[in-house]
Amino acid sequence: MGTIFSEGKLNKLVMIRVLPGSDIIEGIEEACRALDIQSGAISSCIGSLQKASFLIAVPLKTKVGEGYSDPINLDGPLELLSAQGTIGREQNGHLFIHMHGLLSDQDGNVHGGHLIKGENPVLITCEIMISQVKGVKMVRTYDPDVDMEVFIPSQK
Repeated sequence: MGTIFSEGKLNKLVMIRVLPGSDIIEGIEEACRALDIQSGAISSCIGSLQKASFLIAVPLKTKVGEGYSDPINLDGPLELLSAQGTIGREQNGHLFIHMHGLLSDQDGNVHGGHLIKGENPVLITCEIMISQVKGVKMVRTYDPDVDMEVFIPSQK
């Protein structure tokens, strides 16, 4: 068993509405850039989507025995039941949003996974609450144990 952790403080809560036609993740990025949010959590997200594209975990011949599927695409209208995520940076300093969501289709079937940036446009509205964290630096870093980049928390 092992963990990596870092302690910080909640600095502020930010409420966002992503407008129709705009991608959810790109909307969050726009707000984070405007408000200089470097690290945080997407703690609440609901709304509706025109369509969705996401990845799911599947068995693969990798170091950990799994990886991500090819994109799964759903046509709307879709209800975004819930989404959460982490806000941080790539090693090159670019903003990165890691977001998972649960969606229901027009028949009430529930789908979910890792949302793909640029592929999830809002239908009517998307309401998001971000909790900004100060004192913690979240950077996507290569982890040789899982053979992929993951967020690793550290002190600022």
